[in-house]
Amino acid sequence: MYKPFPLLKNNIRNQFFKMLFTLILIFIGMVIIFFLYVKSSNERLTNEREEVSAKAQIVSDLAESYNGIFFRARGYYAFQDEQELDLLYENLEKFELLLDEFAQFPLTKEEKVIYAELMEFHQEYKEVILPKAISYVEVSDYKSLRELSSGGTNDLVNKFVAYTKEYNKQTENDLKQLFSKILEQAQQITLLSLLLGGLVLLFVGMIMRRVLLNLIQPIEQLTVATNAIASGRFIDLGNLVQKEDELGILANSFYKMTLSIQEKEEVLTTQNEELMAQQDELQGNQDQLQHSLDQLQKFNQLNHVLTFTLDKQKLLADLHKYLNDIYAFDTSILYLVEGQLYVSKGLTKQSADLLVENFNEDKQVRLEQEKSFVITREVTLTSQDIAQQSYFSYDLYSSVLNSEGRLVAVMMATREGHKYSTQEIEEINGLMNRVSIAFERILMYEEVERSRQLNQNIIDTVNEGIQFVSPTGDVVLINEALSRIIRYHHKMDNQHVAQWKWLKHFEAITDQPEELTFFFKNAVVEDFEDTRTIRYSILENTPVFVEVYATSVYEGQEKIGTMFVHRDITREYEVDQMKSELVSTVSHELRTPLSSVLGFTELLLTKELKPERQKKYIETIHKEAIRLTNLINDFLDLQRMESGRQQYKMEQLCIDELAIDIVNRFRHEEHHRVHLVDKAKTVNIMGDQERLVQLLINLIGNAIKFSPNGGDVVITLENVPNRVQISVKDQGIGIPQNEISKLFQKFKRIDNSARRKIGGTGLGLAICKEIVTQHGGDIWIESEEGQGTTVYFTLPVHHASQTLEEMNVAIDEAGLNVMIVEDDLSLALLLSEELKSNGFTVIYHDNPKRAFEEALHTPLVGIVIDLMLGDDIKGWDLVQLLKETAQTSTIPIIISSALDESKEYVEKFKVEKYFTKPYHPEELSKILIASVSARLSNENIVINHHPSNV
Repeated sequence: MYKPFPLLKNNIRNQFFKMLFTLILIFIGMVIIFFLYVKSSNERLTNEREEVSAKAQIVSDLAESYNGIFFRARGYYAFQDEQELDLLYENLEKFELLLDEFAQFPLTKEEKVIYAELMEFHQEYKEVILPKAISYVEVSDYKSLRELSSGGTNDLVNKFVAYTKEYNKQTENDLKQLFSKILEQAQQITLLSLLLGGLVLLFVGMIMRRVLLNLIQPIEQLTVATNAIASGRFIDLGNLVQKEDELGILANSFYKMTLSIQEKEEVLTTQNEELMAQQDELQGNQDQLQHSLDQLQKFNQLNHVLTFTLDKQKLLADLHKYLNDIYAFDTSILYLVEGQLYVSKGLTKQSADLLVENFNEDKQVRLEQEKSFVITREVTLTSQDIAQQSYFSYDLYSSVLNSEGRLVAVMMATREGHKYSTQEIEEINGLMNRVSIAFERILMYEEVERSRQLNQNIIDTVNEGIQFVSPTGDVVLINEALSRIIRYHHKMDNQHVAQWKWLKHFEAITDQPEELTFFFKNAVVEDFEDTRTIRYSILENTPVFVEVYATSVYEGQEKIGTMFVHRDITREYEVDQMKSELVSTVSHELRTPLSSVLGFTELLLTKELKPERQKKYIETIHKEAIRLTNLINDFLDLQRMESGRQQYKMEQLCIDELAIDIVNRFRHEEHHRVHLVDKAKTVNIMGDQERLVQLLINLIGNAIKFSPNGGDVVITLENVPNRVQISVKDQGIGIPQNEISKLFQKFKRIDNSARRKIGGTGLGLAICKEIVTQHGGDIWIESEEGQGTTVYFTLPVHHASQTLEEMNVAIDEAGLNVMIVEDDLSLALLLSEELKSNGFTVIYHDNPKRAFEEALHTPLVGIVIDLMLGDDIKGWDLVQLLKETAQTSTIPIIISSALDESKEYVEKFKVEKYFTKPYHPEELSKILIASVSARLSNENIVINHHPSNV
């Protein structure tokens, strides 16, 4: 047991503390003395400096007050101002106070003389000179006053001023001397500080020397003695043993210890050899234990795989690796019979595939009976590779059987020259039994997963949306159909969806959230047993209507959840709506004309009417009969189109001819002017003429019908890539943006007062869409409420062989635009075809006013005008209007008329060419091409045209 050393009188600690304490006391005493000396010197010098400064300040104030006395006296003498006299007395009092303060300081001999003279002057001036001077001033005796002033007073003043200046210089010298003393004292203090620091370093050096002598050197001696003993030598410690401090005790103990070590060295050597032997034995045990731990760790890892893995390939790989690590096979393969999955070692892929594909059936039967066996083969000199003698190779076959004894997996492993022990075979067989359980679990899981996936596929194939909800309200299963119906695109990934989450989704998509939420929550509760149904709609651009019914699902007597089946009934809903609208429309549209027919027929049968009245009634009956016929025809057309029984007679057509013919049919419309703008260069299409006429008549009829206040209806033809685009534009009441997408639905009419007054079945646009679709085109509407409507549709161009090629010309973005103002549509069509074949864009008008308005904002290379245009404005009037307007004055004008040429007007309006009908259309092309070429040649632009056309 450890015992502390007794406290020695001369121990190292006491010696060190004594020296340190003595040094601290000396250092503190020197610092105190140094501090008192510096403080005393600073106070003395500071007092001297303050005393000199104060005396200098008082002398300066005396001089200032002295000057003030004489300044105020002269002011009083000169102006007899009583205020100056009062100030004079104040200065005298101040002067007297300053003299008293000056007398408080220690004065030199010279200062005492000056002080006495000033006191004498002050006394005499105050009591004698000043009263006399005041009396002289009061009687205006300035002569006596000057004599009084010259009586020595000025000498005293000058003497005092000179003394003041000298005193200030002396004060500055004294301050400089004080500053020098301060610097000298600072140097002395610095020197003393250095001396004090040197003394401190000296004492520290003395302490370190004592430490070196009394502590370090003995420790060094002990270190040398220790190293000597370690090398087998002995050193006499001499005086160190005789010391009476701790080091002496330590040296004595060390000396005794060395003697004891020498005495017991042989015993320790023997014990050490015995310990070394024990250490070798422990190391061997430790290696064996580490090997066992490694095997145990590998077994635990394999056990984890056997228990938890559901991957057959991973199970095979881990099992194969474990067996090779433990039993060190030279060549091995482990494969699964079903599916022929395998892992191998020491075999090429071709060899492994061959073994798996050609496994001996007899061995398979033997494995099912014996579970494992070993085949011993002798490797002869011809096949032993680098071996110098024959040896035996041992092939182990081990099986994994299922619960029915059928072979599941096979392990084939080969050792060369190293046979299998009975213990190893038993261990492998035991492991294979455990592996069979793992394989059975995996196979069962795969079977369950296949069944689950099959059920899920069946559920996903069903058109109805299926949603299974647990008793707690969480969604357990949904199918693809439901995700599609309710727009729920988040995949569940076998995770339940909380009730609040899926209810929130339904609340966001439907227009009756409270009613639907109430239905779902009531269906989930425990006491719900019936089947309940509800309908809801999903809010979108096109609403979706859904019917959902709920039923409880039981497992025995226990309710395990609720099944919701959602069915998309949008089509049925639309059919119901369509039926309702059909009934409403038919009841209105048929009943109205029938009422008129029956009413007027009854009048004709029951009353005698005048012939003109009878004719009017018969015309009305005929008009209403036509209306009924058209309505019935619309119904029949739509029914044939939807059933696929509508026949289309496709033939090659020119859409511009068809458009001009349709425009002619509406020529006599009183409140609406229907005209054509032909911008299409390619107009050949394949189509059914009768259906296309029906299409255009429907669109133009709608444009007129929904423009109750009149206005233009413009039909425009133009080319887009591989298509011809036709548009019908009106200036009518327009369509709200949110209603445009619904207009092509059957029986769909916009619900507003203006359109209700106009009437209609709502079938026209549906028929138009069907016709355009059957022709391979598209149809759409652009409109703004109150600003009119434009209906566009496109038809594929029929690429027939063309004998004319288009002009290639560098001109502005608008192209080669030519306007034809002609009321003969057949001639206009002929001229249009000729001009378009040569690369021109044709704009057709039969109204001069409309033509002039468009010419103002459309770039034109020429205008072809017929002189006989109507009653409102003549052809020459239009020419004059064009020439007098700055925007159109430079456009070339060509006259096309049945009248004889009027040279007077031709020269007056600088007409480009006057054609008298009939003339060949090529002549018109030549004139326009020459005009355009002449204009562009000034801009260095070349026009390429077909030579046969010029």
